[in-house]
Amino acid sequence: MSVLVCALVLAQVTSAPVSAALETPFATAIRSATPRVVKLYGASIGREQGYGSGILISSDGRIVTTLSILLESPSIRVVLSDGRRFAGRVVARDARRQLAEIRIDANALPYFELGDSTHLEPGDWIISAANPFKVAVGPEPVSFMAGVFSGRAALAARRRAQDFAYTGQVLLTDIIVATPGSAGGALVDIRGRLVGLIGKAVIDTRTNTWANYGLPVEEIAAFVNHGGEDPRQTADADSPSAAALPRLGLRLFDVGGRVRPAYVERVQPGSAARRAGIRSGDLILSVAGTPVASCEEFDEAMRELHSNQSIEVVVKRGEKVLSMPLTVEGGE
Repeated sequence: MSVLVCALVLAQVTSAPVSAALETPFATAIRSATPRVVKLYGASIGREQGYGSGILISSDGRIVTTLSILLESPSIRVVLSDGRRFAGRVVARDARRQLAEIRIDANALPYFELGDSTHLEPGDWIISAANPFKVAVGPEPVSFMAGVFSGRAALAARRRAQDFAYTGQVLLTDIIVATPGSAGGALVDIRGRLVGLIGKAVIDTRTNTWANYGLPVEEIAAFVNHGGEDPRQTADADSPSAAALPRLGLRLFDVGGRVRPAYVERVQPGSAARRAGIRSGDLILSVAGTPVASCEEFDEAMRELHSNQSIEVVVKRGEKVLSMPLTVEGGE
């Protein structure tokens, strides 16, 4: 059984030393993880929460977290353990691993070394550090739970009705980490060394139960070392793969997974979509009479269009279904 470790006893929202009551086998791990886990706040849509967790991986403000809707906000807020707040920017994404890297302008920060998890044996203690249910919003410590490492297995899961993109090895634990806000938090061993990153909440397709797991730290290191900037930071096309297609002047949410609903992330000023009244958060249902159920189908529908073509785009906004007439713009 996993056990809850009261983080407020550790810090009491002050810099007071750890009390003798907390000098348990978990005290070292808690002390190590507390300043290295951050709280994230950003966009939300539908059942997708606008908060989560992340881990510091460098002294100059590099943070790794999971891909999620919150990263699509134009103003991502990063809160450190001491309550300091920074604006974060996404610099890299990995759709297969469902990871993202954020950077903040800060220096001299404590951070996790990206070592390895091969020393873990089934039955070893493992500790989670994250911000489930947005319990901490300022200088309050994140929440800690202690449990055991159950073993490794290939992940076969779904997220709601969609197959989950990541199918590699994960660290399984009896700690309940499949909770809102926990994704992106740390899994550490009894000495406080990072062994994994808490993954997104998914249903295991073999057991039809919530999967409590983390991506091994080796996967985090592979993502970070791969490098590369997020191509969507500079792309102006309607979708990541549509730079040369006729355009409407909008960009879709793209948070990974095999089926991605065609939600509008951003509408470019002065574009055909903006003039037609399409807004961020609209769900595209059809383009020029072609039904659209995903980002991929949106791309396919765009390939059938030509410049200066008059069309209708049907969107769902809240409970309303709206038809937006517009004229297609030329591709680049």
